[in-house]
Amino acid sequence: MTIKDQDPSEIQVFSAEEQQQLTAKIEKMAGHIQLVMPDSVDEAWQLVVRMEEQALIDTAKRGLLYMSIKLHLGFGEFERKLRDNSIAPRTAQEAITVAKMFLALPDSKTRTSALLNMNKSKLIEMARLPVETVEALDEDDLETLNELSVREFRKEIKKLKEKHTELEEQTATLINALENERLTKAPKQRYELPILVAQVRQNAFAHSAIVNESLEEFITMVEQLCTSRDLDQNHRIGGAQTTWHLWLGIQQRINHMLNRLTEEFGSENLVGAEQIPHFAEDEWQDAQANREYMLAMFNDRIKTRE
Repeated sequence: MTIKDQDPSEIQVFSAEEQQQLTAKIEKMAGHIQLVMPDSVDEAWQLVVRMEEQALIDTAKRGLLYMSIKLHLGFGEFERKLRDNSIAPRTAQEAITVAKMFLALPDSKTRTSALLNMNKSKLIEMARLPVETVEALDEDDLETLNELSVREFRKEIKKLKEKHTELEEQTATLINALENERLTKAPKQRYELPILVAQVRQNAFAHSAIVNESLEEFITMVEQLCTSRDLDQNHRIGGAQTTWHLWLGIQQRINHMLNRLTEEFGSENLVGAEQIPHFAEDEWQDAQANREYMLAMFNDRIKTRE
């Protein structure tokens, strides 16, 4: 029910004396919070509009500060600090949500006047939308949203969320359909071998090279550790313990894998020079290229770490 629908007898009207008392209280409170009251209603409106704009900027600023503080605090410490300073967690989260939206949007969108002129409650609702949805709204869309009442605004935001969810579901359905089509059309063989067998052969060739390269490098380091007797003995033992246990774990997993193969296929099909696998020319070239690529990536990581 609006004011127009109300019975005139129900509408509160201040008497001249009450208006004077209210004005005095407002001016007294304004003095406490250091607010200079404008001389006219127009000036008051201008001041309110500027304050609303500044409130938006302050919300984004607070959000950025909260995010920065949170990055430098341990788990649970941020929430504790909020309680210590009597700040509601929801208030902080709303500011962070607004800041995240501005950080995610392109500069051209963050400078949009309709977005900057949006009041705090509307902006928080807007910030809860997926960034892609906000990006898709042009200046006219934002102006139209800004002119709506809070109730109508929330209805439109709900529609935008539902539309985004619908598009996500359509995209997921399309991706699933494409994936099913890819699997259906995927080749069943490579190098005249089943795909799984071809992958196992190629990856065994490449991954064993990485393990061997790393092992060779570490064997050299272990030799140095064993011969550097001028170092502190406790430190040397610490290095030896680390190497022993970590490489032992890898050795045990390799042994488990090899034993599993022996159990399944029998040692007579695996052991001996006559059982060394043979690669066709095209399979060999691809396996060698994959091996060299993985070795290059491994060595680049080592150099970067050094």
